[in-house]
This record gives sequence, C-alpha cells and structure tokens, in this order.
Amino acid sequence: MRKRQILLIAMMAAGTATFLLAVLRRRGPLPAVPPYQRPEGGEREGEFELFIGS
Repeated sequence: MRKRQILLIAMMAAGTATFLLAVLRRRGPLPAVPPYQRPEGGEREGEFELFIGS
C-alpha cells in the first residue's frame, strides 16, 4: 500500500509540474483578433434558403 501512495504522489507531482510549465510558457502577448464584420448588403448573399423542419 505504501508503494502505491508514493507512486500516486509522484504521478500527481509530475502532472502538476507539466501543467505549470505549459502555463508559464504560454504567457505573452495574445494575437490580436479582428472583430467580426457583417457582409455588406444583408446577412446572406445569393439564393440560399435554410429549411429546417420535416
């Protein structure tokens, strides 16, 4: 039983360390995402109609 507890603690420590390293690596400026712009002249272009039902 003692061996299982040590193995569990070691696995949890390794997972925590991996997570923290990944979080610290990602820190930095996020890429700028342009805001969504609707197309000119309405929401849809063309003769497309969506039919939902039976």
